[in-house]
Amino acid sequence: MDAQIPNAKLTVMFYRFLEFVRFRDGDRPLDFVDENTFLGGEENYKYDNAVLARRKLDYNKWDDSWIGTGKILERCKEAMDCAGNLVYRNQKIWFKNMIDPANENFRPHAERVLYDIYKSTTEEQEEAAFSQARRTFGGNYETLAYLFFVKNPSKFLPISPDNFEKSLSAVGVDYPLSRRCSWQNYNGFIQIVKDIQEMMREELAGVDVRLIDAHTFLWVINEEVFQQWDAHADKAEVETAAENHLNAQATGNAKKVSRLTSCYTRSADVVKRTKARANGVCQLCGKPAPFMDKHGDPYLETHHIVWLSRGGEDSTSNTVALCPNCHTKMHIVDAPADVKALLSTIK
Repeated sequence: MDAQIPNAKLTVMFYRFLEFVRFRDGDRPLDFVDENTFLGGEENYKYDNAVLARRKLDYNKWDDSWIGTGKILERCKEAMDCAGNLVYRNQKIWFKNMIDPANENFRPHAERVLYDIYKSTTEEQEEAAFSQARRTFGGNYETLAYLFFVKNPSKFLPISPDNFEKSLSAVGVDYPLSRRCSWQNYNGFIQIVKDIQEMMREELAGVDVRLIDAHTFLWVINEEVFQQWDAHADKAEVETAAENHLNAQATGNAKKVSRLTSCYTRSADVVKRTKARANGVCQLCGKPAPFMDKHGDPYLETHHIVWLSRGGEDSTSNTVALCPNCHTKMHIVDAPADVKALLSTIK
């Protein structure tokens, strides 16, 4: 299942995320690993847990002669103990019961299945191993994703279906995850996070953004601590910065995110058509653009009447072209009379 990421919603949410991290860390540089920062101290445990679990497994030493000896089962129990909150407690218990020969729920083929997960080397083998694991251990998405995440934290990710459905919705992506445990669905989720990782790498020049860091961005925006901050935050500065970035993208003055080309094109088209409709005149003060840009076009900035952070659409029915002064005024004063006047200009 393919999913399109609306560039405008993603950009605004990412700017809000950065502002939240700045709020938590003050003047500290953004860092996903340093335990003295918000992200490093509270979120990097996921990667650390995977590294510790890999040490417990030490699966590079496994040999098929181990199958049936119980060695693999014991190591996988220890690895599951490292999961922390990446796997729900009841799923941990159920998994360990299924790999315990003394338990009535033991799965006789469990050791073979786990061996195939960690010794598979091609995508086809990994898909087969995932499918076999689902048949053996059931469709506990968190459990299966964790097993693969431990195998390779640079390629796979942990998952909490309900939470990440909400996070993806917050950046404008409709991608069902709940009760969708399958290799195809899992890889679709990972691809979305990879696209977001590429965006973050473009935006955060000089910062090493891992796949798990993009996962952290999505996780944080669904956390209660972020939502409580977001409910009371002054979004004017963030909204302005995000809109300025979108305008810069559309006019070629900012780096384009190559993995999100189709989404970028849509936002650029909205900017282009909105400015064409204004015909060089600010739609709030009614004055001509204050100067020409480097392409010889009247310089106006695209403004979302209903802010993106308030649920407004990235469409020509919700955008106007304003001079820089009026654009700044709209984000600082936010006068209802001005909003009403702008709405009347596009009817």
